[in-house]
Amino acid sequence: MPITYCKPKAGHADDQVSIQGLSMTMEENPGGGSWVLPERLQSIDSICPSLLTQIFDNFTEAVVVADVHRRIIYVNQAMEALFGYAQQELLGRETSILYADEEDFREQGRQCFNIDSQVATGSYRVAYRRWGGQRFLGLTTGAVMRSRNGGPAGFIGIIRPARSSDTSLETLQKVHTITSDFILTHGQKIASLLRIGMQHFGFEIAILSRVVGNDYIVEYCVDYKNEIKPSACFELSGTYCERTLELNKTLGFCYVGKSELQRHPCYLNTQLESYIGSPVCFNGENYGTLNFSSHSPTEPFSRDDYIFMRLLADTISYLLYKKMFEEEVLAQAKTDELTGLPNRRAVCERLNDTLDIASRSGFYLTVLSLDLDHFKTINDRWGHSAGDAALMAFAGLVGRLGRRTDFCGRLGGDEFLFVLPGASLEDAKTLGNQLRHRLSEIVVELKGGDTFSFSVSLGVAMHHPGESAQTLLQRADEALYRAKQGGRDRLCE
Repeated sequence: MPITYCKPKAGHADDQVSIQGLSMTMEENPGGGSWVLPERLQSIDSICPSLLTQIFDNFTEAVVVADVHRRIIYVNQAMEALFGYAQQELLGRETSILYADEEDFREQGRQCFNIDSQVATGSYRVAYRRWGGQRFLGLTTGAVMRSRNGGPAGFIGIIRPARSSDTSLETLQKVHTITSDFILTHGQKIASLLRIGMQHFGFEIAILSRVVGNDYIVEYCVDYKNEIKPSACFELSGTYCERTLELNKTLGFCYVGKSELQRHPCYLNTQLESYIGSPVCFNGENYGTLNFSSHSPTEPFSRDDYIFMRLLADTISYLLYKKMFEEEVLAQAKTDELTGLPNRRAVCERLNDTLDIASRSGFYLTVLSLDLDHFKTINDRWGHSAGDAALMAFAGLVGRLGRRTDFCGRLGGDEFLFVLPGASLEDAKTLGNQLRHRLSEIVVELKGGDTFSFSVSLGVAMHHPGESAQTLLQRADEALYRAKQGGRDRLCE
């Protein structure tokens, strides 16, 4: 449905301009591709400037409208920000002031911006010049504006900064190369993607954050100045990412010091002038943000930049999902299904790792080999569900004992192994006897109302320099055998 604006001019209250959607400034000419003015508006000068302001000032792209002589009659706020000129500095000037090269101005005049042009609306790249002389590459969509009778009324151009096509394609190729690498871990891929984004934007800092409440946690970070470290935690309200998550979309600020954000806590504390960030979603919920920033201003971000950020955020979200999924699968492969303790494979891997460390460092390493007493009798008397209940009760107890570095797993059946890095023989005996005492206080209740208690026998062995894991376990098993032979519910070395 057309959007209609009345032209506020005395004596012509019936004149109207019809806007056929935001993608076209005037009603599209089905036959030509130029943008068409209603019949009465033979000149672009007939349009009230306030109408152009209503239409274009909320555009994120820069918009310039010129008369048939290519003199500027209107620019929007995005145009002022992109080129660095105030509107009054441009009005009445020839559009050549915007071009970096005079030949490009003349060439576009021949191809597109002339009253005889029959070229349909199209996009092209050209070098522009900002106030102060800085050059930049812009992607321009431009066309002749015509009245209903086909007469030329003026020209319109929509400009957004564009990195070179070669640069954009090269960046996307790098992203593909990293994500398809079978050797890199997911963490290495994420770190590499952060560096690619930094290079693309020419920024100094790249962060993948995790947001929990008002906590902004740095999970991955590349910082050329080495000021921000992974695991650093800030208040979300003190970051630009707060706005990114509030609006749930990609946001970019190219010169914060000259924007409404100049009093923002992040700018006051860090002086970060430029920023672009995207929300990262995980399992349908916001996980955190992917963001790049710099202490220097940058050129305004283009639509291509926002698309690239969304692509990169989605790629990292996928990598996070794969990382979590593979970690869960790996954890399941190393976890005993019944007790939730590490299984035989995990216990042996951990023992070998700690034994290597002990051999190199000379630190103590002691193990406890454990068996539940009369476990077969429990199964025979009350059934395997009772045996399972005993195993789970024991697993719950060992999970609450020992230090963070201690490690207990199920080898199979009712056999368990406690690995105690840094523990002396006496330390291991103390822990073993504490386990026996605490286990004697546990009563297992069955569904039928029956209850039972059980005990454990333990064998302890401390690693000798140069000893293998197999020999260490053999000595612990021999000590366990002596404990069983001695009457059970005891610890032997």
